[in-house]
Amino acid sequence: ALSSGVVVNPSQLLAEIRKVTAFVQLTPERLWLSARAHVISPWHIHLDSKTETEAAKPIGTTKRGIGPTYAEKANRTGIRLGDYIKLKHRQAWYDSLSQTNIRFAEHRKAHVDQWKEFDEAAEQLAPYVVDAEHLMRQQIQAGKKALLEGAQGALLDINHGTYPYVTSSETAAGGAFASLGFAPKTIDKIYGVAKAYVTRVGSGAFPTELNDEVGKHLATLGKEFGATTGRPRRCGWLDAVALRYSGAISGYDGLILNKMDILTGLDEIKVCIAYDHPVHGRIEEFPWDHEILAECKPIYKSFKGWTEALPNGGKISELSKNARAYVDGVEEILGFPVSMVGTGVNRQDALFR
Repeated sequence: ALSSGVVVNPSQLLAEIRKVTAFVQLTPERLWLSARAHVISPWHIHLDSKTETEAAKPIGTTKRGIGPTYAEKANRTGIRLGDYIKLKHRQAWYDSLSQTNIRFAEHRKAHVDQWKEFDEAAEQLAPYVVDAEHLMRQQIQAGKKALLEGAQGALLDINHGTYPYVTSSETAAGGAFASLGFAPKTIDKIYGVAKAYVTRVGSGAFPTELNDEVGKHLATLGKEFGATTGRPRRCGWLDAVALRYSGAISGYDGLILNKMDILTGLDEIKVCIAYDHPVHGRIEEFPWDHEILAECKPIYKSFKGWTEALPNGGKISELSKNARAYVDGVEEILGFPVSMVGTGVNRQDALFR
């Protein structure tokens, strides 16, 4: 199910449905698209690209129209999937925007093919558009289990992230309640997912960033390129200050520490345990001000590296001495348990506590 908190590009979603259909038959009974989810149009993509290209200090967005779509949602002028699939309502939205913005009408005339594809996607998506939140609540009340997955990191949260270098929605665990229409007590367990090192796409402060051979090693071995855009990711050592903050705002019952295998072969592995600021001195709590964060230098704790290949299954206790010491050290620094360690690219490449 895609819930009300997401924004949907109809053409792109159709392409993904076709791709997945090669492995799993997606039917309206198996795929629910929330009628409340807002729609990304060619106009939003145009606005996003224009704003980012012309900005004196670009945010580093994907230029996929996400920000402008959320902006219209907040401004109550956007279009939701439930209305988008109805020709009458979609046309009314076109008319309304054309009356208030002459450039919108010009864009529609200049990019006929894009808008035709946008219109045609409505009919193809219509069978999947339902009251997804109601159906999900029914399943939960019937005793079914549900796995909720957030799309982006906690530090990209519109409220609690490194503003303005954030996305346009709530990405911390609390966002699930608002997006799905669930009561907070419905959620049983919350697990954070982090890499054994840190990556970031786009602009913004990054205290542990490595602009050296180690950074290149992590990027190359970890194939660190954006999943949707292909943009190279910036890489750095694990930042426990940021990760503790992420755990504080989301309430992790445990941490899934992925890509441990990428650290194999390094002589020394570091974890940032605090920041050093030229004015404020030692900082152990993640600062709200991105300018202060940008002035921080990392204070590290070092761990010995390992050269042996990590096991592809079993228990965390089966890790080699140095790899286990790293996991135990991270756990102690964070103050919450590491429940799973990822050691490879396959789903089964995981060790559990």
